[in-house]
Amino acid sequence: MTTSPALRTLDRRRFLALAGGTFGVLAAGQLTEALTARAAELDPAPFSLGVASGDPDHHSVVLWTRLVPDPLDAETGGMPATPVEVRWEVAKDESFGKVVASGSVTALPESAHTVHVVVDDLAPDRWYWYRFQYGEVRSRTGRTRTMPPPGAKADRMRFAFVSCQSWTGGAYPAYRDLAEQDLDFVLHLGDYIYETTGGSLTEFRRLHALYKTSPELRAAHARFPFFVTWDDHEVQNNYAADVPGGAGDGRPFLERRGNGYQAYYEHLPLRPEQRPTGPDALMYRQVRFGKLAEFSVLDTRQYRTDQAYGDGRKEPGPEVWNPERTMTGPEQEKWLLDNLDHSKARWNVIAQQTIMAAFDYDLGPGKIVNLDQWDGYAGARARILDFLADRDVANPVVLSGDWHTHWVNDLKTDFDDPRSPVVATEFVGTSISSGAGWDADVRAGLVANPHVKFYNGTYRGYVMCDVTPDRWRADLRIVLKGDDAASPAFTIAAFEVRDGLPGARRIDAGDGLVGRITDKVTGKPAANVQVTVTAEDGTRFAAVTTDTTGEYLAFAPPGRYSVAVNGVGYEPGTATATVRAGAQTQGDVALTRAAVRAGTGRPVPGPQSQAAATDVTLSNGMLSLAVSAGSQDPQLPAVTLGKPLDLAAVGHLDQLDWMNLPYASTARPRGSNAWQQLTVRSTALEVLSADGPVASARATGATTQVPDVEVVTTFTIGDGEPWVTAESVFTNRGTQARTFWLGDVLDHDGAGQRSGVAGHGTVTASAPADFEPTAPWVGMTGSDGQTYGLLYDEPGFTAYACGIWVMTQRQVTMEAGAAFTLRRRIAAVGNGGAADPFAVLTGL
Repeated sequence: MTTSPALRTLDRRRFLALAGGTFGVLAAGQLTEALTARAAELDPAPFSLGVASGDPDHHSVVLWTRLVPDPLDAETGGMPATPVEVRWEVAKDESFGKVVASGSVTALPESAHTVHVVVDDLAPDRWYWYRFQYGEVRSRTGRTRTMPPPGAKADRMRFAFVSCQSWTGGAYPAYRDLAEQDLDFVLHLGDYIYETTGGSLTEFRRLHALYKTSPELRAAHARFPFFVTWDDHEVQNNYAADVPGGAGDGRPFLERRGNGYQAYYEHLPLRPEQRPTGPDALMYRQVRFGKLAEFSVLDTRQYRTDQAYGDGRKEPGPEVWNPERTMTGPEQEKWLLDNLDHSKARWNVIAQQTIMAAFDYDLGPGKIVNLDQWDGYAGARARILDFLADRDVANPVVLSGDWHTHWVNDLKTDFDDPRSPVVATEFVGTSISSGAGWDADVRAGLVANPHVKFYNGTYRGYVMCDVTPDRWRADLRIVLKGDDAASPAFTIAAFEVRDGLPGARRIDAGDGLVGRITDKVTGKPAANVQVTVTAEDGTRFAAVTTDTTGEYLAFAPPGRYSVAVNGVGYEPGTATATVRAGAQTQGDVALTRAAVRAGTGRPVPGPQSQAAATDVTLSNGMLSLAVSAGSQDPQLPAVTLGKPLDLAAVGHLDQLDWMNLPYASTARPRGSNAWQQLTVRSTALEVLSADGPVASARATGATTQVPDVEVVTTFTIGDGEPWVTAESVFTNRGTQARTFWLGDVLDHDGAGQRSGVAGHGTVTASAPADFEPTAPWVGMTGSDGQTYGLLYDEPGFTAYACGIWVMTQRQVTMEAGAAFTLRRRIAAVGNGGAADPFAVLTGL
């Protein structure tokens, strides 16, 4: 049986990563032959997607495979539309000298020729080997095990939990590392695939086949039994019960859900009890490992109430506490509480999808929470946590996924009360491959969430747990590069929970490079400072930021590295560090406060940063402002040059989207797109003064709507001032008078974004409206404790604002040869989390 050309191409891409470049010297023809031979050796067609086992209990286990000569053939997989017989064997030894069970099973075309075999009458608590045969072709040999009997003493349990393996995110090096560990089983908490807009059964089958072309994923399945449960992407992002999470291909949502459930069952080692009937499937179930541990594996998608307030990250209201709202559905919740109430296990585990701990993204007195997580179902969460406390459930541990980041959380009955006792520990695993674009928002909010004992969102990986009757140890494993199959793996941190003592404590600082960044004069920690780790050959291995204590975590293989530090308000700092295998390396740097400067080569650090090293940054010891010298923002096509792109105060990161400063429109800007003023185009940005006591740069241009009007903006920064002065001079070079509207737009795209107008407080409405300022300033803020402001020398303007942008508008008439000067200060200051984040602008 031959392999299709499409499959050969896919195997080549994956196998190159596995081979680590060892075939790089072969000619193209030799390479194709070598790769095809190696792929056939690993999983010969038609067993191209490998083998798997799952859902073991103390006397049985499920074996799985699929006959698919061509996984990229979405319609048939290369199989005929007829039933075929597949033989299977289970043995006590890898050489199959002691076969204990065997038989045959029919693989049906209506089930995509997938095979599920429940092998019973096995001995408890032991390893077995298994394989399949079709015709003369044998599958690879898989390894599986049974669990200790219920009630039996079990001295030790080692397992890993994983989640979120987007195909576009990489080559699954985390699975390669996982397959090298000594584990009893793997627990998958959801997002096994990521859906597309197409919701047909054929499309879901195509995705599952595509994901299993990964040799790393196949290796993990072949080495350990899996317990699996789904989250949302197996069907559609953020769906809730029968409510779709977004637009699809037009088919009814329950039809899509049924297709997703069917393909999921077909491609994973699940028991017949989990076989779906249309759009319904029983996924929640109980797992026991002797007397040591009992797992309640949940399904928090199929039965949940629709997300409150339209989903997203928003201020929570009374709806989240509505007792009728549920994450699990009332039947599953009762089942969970009954399990916990009657359990005799030493450790009681709730294995589920989304983060259970509360997390407030707003550093001020208000709250911003993720309504798709348990924060959006606070009443349902309280019922579970109160039950754990009231019934004194033994050693409850919650395992979660979904958010693509590592967390260790204390779970409390009252997250708003620091004195509230800890009732359980939550471990949240980072993703196998899916990115975390919200990492900076979480890091910014950590200071407001002291129950979060550890967080890292930089790396992909998984969590490995080693459990005895006396303690639960969790190793947070990471890989340096999620898209490199050969990427080295590390333990970023290890935590332990002791029997009878709720709450995790850190016991291992992990491998790699750590350090603390401080102010050289005061010794105080430098928060939100960017740290870049670069190898001697110029390879950049990590780019992270410090937390509120000035500490950072970065990982690199053994070798010598340069550590470059860039923080707002500081001169750049550097250090060298030599990383050694199996040991932690300290890389501390003390920074000097920045001098007044205007020039290139010093970008503003932050999640919204757009400026390149070739753009001009004005900085002092209090803030940094980057102005485009060539970088383009797609929202301001052809007019970005000369406009501010990035801005941050000392101790903060850039959260600004941009400033459309200035504009000049013949018509008064109106409507939801009023911010997109393409009406002043600069042709040059030059540095006038590179260093103190005053540094400056000048943008020269003209209007695009008002004939003959030249516009020159000069940016100036001095010492000890939390602002940059921007003076725009409009000059009518024509022979006729001109009347037009001018002003600026301030746009902030960070978490919790909202506008402020003097005398009107915070603006949150989605539709823009006019405001008469009582003082000559407008502002923007977010959840990071930082306020941006435009403070004008003269009043006489109207503010036009909605929640996500604010602009100033004033009408001027300029006679021929006349000039008009618009002078304002661009400020960035910390607001200290005040109830009114704009109060700081009044005092400037």
